[in-house]
Amino acid sequence: MLKRKNKNEPLHFVARKHTRLGIGSAVIGIIMIIIFIALSILSSRSKGNAGIFIGFAGLLMLAISVFGLRLSYKAFHERDIFYRFPIIGAVSNGLMIILLLILYVYGISL
Repeated sequence: MLKRKNKNEPLHFVARKHTRLGIGSAVIGIIMIIIFIALSILSSRSKGNAGIFIGFAGLLMLAISVFGLRLSYKAFHERDIFYRFPIIGAVSNGLMIILLLILYVYGISL
């Protein structure tokens, strides 16, 4: 429903809202990026021999990013929402999934 008092006032969409799924997906995506940077720094300080913990943490990050992308997908199907947070979540989680898969495929090929 549009709400406008006079002709000079801009239109305001009253029924739109920020979805919890989209906000959750964006938070997951941003946290995964921060953790990836931290794990990359930790791995580089140990000259690539960080051990199984870093590899397991990367696999766990991949699973959480897939979950975050799924939340974002569900958020896109809600009605009358703002799309800022679902887009941030989809992009950040999607990039993390692609980056982690490339990293694992490269690591397997060595």
